[in-house]
Amino acid sequence: MDQDKSPIIGIDLGTTNSVVAAYVNGKIRVLQEDGEAILPSVVGLTLDGKLVVGQTAKNQLAAFPERTIMSVKRRMGEAVQLKLADQTFSPQEISAIILRRLRQRAEQILETEVTRAVITVPAFFDEDQRQATREAGVLAGLKVERIINEPTAASLVYHAGTGERRQVIVYDLGGGTFDVSIVRIEGGVIEVLSSKGDTKLGGDDFDELLSKHVSDMFFDQHGIDLLSQSNTHWRLKQACERAKCELSTMSSVRITEEFIAEVNGQPVSLDVEVTRSEYENLIFGLVQRTIECVDLAIRDAGLTTMQLDELILVGGSTRTPLVQRRLREEFKREPLWSVNPDLAVALGAATQGAMQAGNAIGPVLIDIATHTLGVDALNPSSILPQAIYVPIIHRNSPLPAKYEEVFETISLDQRTVVINVFQGESSELSQNRKIGSFKLDGLNQGANADGEILVRFELTLDGVLRVEGIERQSKIATQIKIDNALSRMGIEQAKTAGSRLETLFDGSDELLREWSASDYEDEDTFATASTDTPDGSIVRVDDLSQPSSKVRQLLDKAKSVREGLSEEDTADIDRLVQAIEEAQNANAIEKLDELRTELDDLLFYLAE
Repeated sequence: MDQDKSPIIGIDLGTTNSVVAAYVNGKIRVLQEDGEAILPSVVGLTLDGKLVVGQTAKNQLAAFPERTIMSVKRRMGEAVQLKLADQTFSPQEISAIILRRLRQRAEQILETEVTRAVITVPAFFDEDQRQATREAGVLAGLKVERIINEPTAASLVYHAGTGERRQVIVYDLGGGTFDVSIVRIEGGVIEVLSSKGDTKLGGDDFDELLSKHVSDMFFDQHGIDLLSQSNTHWRLKQACERAKCELSTMSSVRITEEFIAEVNGQPVSLDVEVTRSEYENLIFGLVQRTIECVDLAIRDAGLTTMQLDELILVGGSTRTPLVQRRLREEFKREPLWSVNPDLAVALGAATQGAMQAGNAIGPVLIDIATHTLGVDALNPSSILPQAIYVPIIHRNSPLPAKYEEVFETISLDQRTVVINVFQGESSELSQNRKIGSFKLDGLNQGANADGEILVRFELTLDGVLRVEGIERQSKIATQIKIDNALSRMGIEQAKTAGSRLETLFDGSDELLREWSASDYEDEDTFATASTDTPDGSIVRVDDLSQPSSKVRQLLDKAKSVREGLSEEDTADIDRLVQAIEEAQNANAIEKLDELRTELDDLLFYLAE
């Protein structure tokens, strides 16, 4: 089948559950299998080595935790290997297995080959995590047409086709992540005004707190820590997950597990009661963190709570009564539940996919940069060579975004600059994360050299960052494409992963196509961006332990003029030189400035 003719499915690749949806007969609908819309995001290997995905894998978790992987979404973007039985897999590979299973479901229901998808990610996923998600899609045999933010996808479902102006909070609390976006909808356009979130906060954390509480109760009764052993840990966690869901509608629950441990050779069962009040006290701090994120997002959008028209809840964890109650208290409005919170994101992704396929069913989507991106540079006002963070594209900038800044080389005879790319919100360079680096060689050294270097950033709708360095006089240019990952796969590694996944599926999936070299021809997806600092000087100095050019020149001058001076004069010079070096080592900038002035005055006097 011509890939351009393939339907574009929408996938919500979730921490605990995943969903696939598509445009079918003029409508967006979730694709169900055996009456189930949700696929648990769990992958396992049975004792006979058979690959299992979804509910079957989840069922074996308590008995065989070492043969099962869950919550892989929390590891996306990390350069780690996850152990599954006697094998190891990257987070991309495990996610690819889940995506393949969803793709298979879509092909069976739509009765056609599916090779294209829109995949959602948390709004606060960073560049590494987004690219890892894209890689997982490619390993699953999908052309990822677009990566969109989960709250944005949900807003498409609620307001597709509307022309009325609305300003909306989309509060998305899932199993593993939390996001909030402030969205303006007007005239067929959805514009994201701001986003905040926490990629390590969700229903899984609620489960852990409840599990710890119940484990402590059991320990007080029997002296056994249920969380210290993997099999009892997972049995307890699954029991607490069920209890958490029941507490959404009941005031108290009994958490029971037969023969969960042994005391003096005798089997002991778990049987404790937990009230909703107890549970809410446990999770109150986590819920409050989400409220604080919402407050910040509203502030970033330049709005007040009175200017917001709707509050949309997305994600299964929003069923928690405490979440709803705190939102009502804080924002003085009733949350919207008209779309199943477990399915809204996938429906939105499918809406975006249908629009990209040419179906006029929804508004134009304007998304934003969720993180600030910039470079390091030398602080021109600092005597010591102090590297600072210079933002180029700011968080919440509409996408696609294109911005540029002009810098200067350290000296006019400089032949090379190294441009380091960072991501983060802190004004302190060390608090931000380096995501790429490249070198601009052969700079102009002619009489007309002015040392000006133009640094241009371009961030696409999918979060692909292109950074270009250009010497303005000579037009010498170099660029790097950062597809957003320190942990990205190379082409050869991707080929190996694709072949291994085929072997795991063992040919049982007839709808999975053969892997070929053409799957990896697009270097945009797999060509690794260097994160090592190349040799050479840059717009800043690389070795921050070295003195700045002003101080260095002064010290050189001191050494050159001390010859032939009196013993008293040379002693004064040596004293000041030693004091300057000590101030440099202590990074005492004010003291250094004072000593530099004193030495400069002394050398001027002696020259006279």
